[in-house]
Amino acid sequence: MEGLSAAYGSEAFPILPLLVLARWVHFGSVFILFGAPLFWLGMEAGFFRARHATDGLLRWAAPVAAASGLVWVGALVANMAGGFDRLFDRETLTLFFFQTEFGPVAFLRLFLLGGAVAVAASPGAAWRAALMGIGAFLLVDQAWLGHAAEGGAGLWGALMILAYSAHVLAGAAWLGGLPPLFFVLQATQDRGEAEEAGNPVAALTHFSILALPAVTLILISGVANVAFRVGSSLHALFLADYGYVLCAKAALVAAMLALACYNRFVALPRLHESHASGAGALAKTRASVGCELALGLFVLGAAALLGVTPPPQ
Repeated sequence: MEGLSAAYGSEAFPILPLLVLARWVHFGSVFILFGAPLFWLGMEAGFFRARHATDGLLRWAAPVAAASGLVWVGALVANMAGGFDRLFDRETLTLFFFQTEFGPVAFLRLFLLGGAVAVAASPGAAWRAALMGIGAFLLVDQAWLGHAAEGGAGLWGALMILAYSAHVLAGAAWLGGLPPLFFVLQATQDRGEAEEAGNPVAALTHFSILALPAVTLILISGVANVAFRVGSSLHALFLADYGYVLCAKAALVAAMLALACYNRFVALPRLHESHASGAGALAKTRASVGCELALGLFVLGAAALLGVTPPPQ
């Protein structure tokens, strides 16, 4: 998950912390917009408290995504102009939005973010599906603001965009689905029994079916993204900061995978054995899912930093 790869010289350094933070928050909120509604597709009836908690999260995620998206675009404009003092300069804004390759992409993102806020503020029929669709477009749209866009036109550039899009969509399906799963386990734990005709075993099984292809796609597309960056010079990866940030991100993903395997192959069978309501098994599973979610947030932080770190190639 990378972002804009413009040259960030020392004069632009004060902008970098804000840009990384904005990207971090933006990634998290957009992942929720896509992944949380996806979690509930095909889910059995029940889980009313968990569904309500998910809806509340979505209502917050949309404006947070919009605010952080605005800050992200503002930081890009300020970086191009050489400082925040020229952020609202008419000439600067005209140059960015109408004379750079990023302008049309930024316009589209702002439109989509406005749509997300409007949908979240007035939930109606199929509003979760609408937010999921907007989230998907926002995730894919990011490719044209980042390293993936450096492939240019032609087959090579198309493959880079495809690999990036697959990576972020699969990542959002996995990480964005963890909060609803946590809500299910939390609600069931609080009640001490299967929540309102909903079975946490069914929720975990459903999430496992969703997560398995997502994780597979993450790994394949992640390797492809690295290959696009370094080519045949793998050693070059460790001659730049990009390689160290990438390794940190990979280590965090590996820890998430370890927890995911625990949840699938240890926690889920234990819940089966305890008839889905054993307090001890539920508490351990909920803690594991919570740790997996926390690690995912750090992965997004590494991704936010990776996007402003020049790749070795």
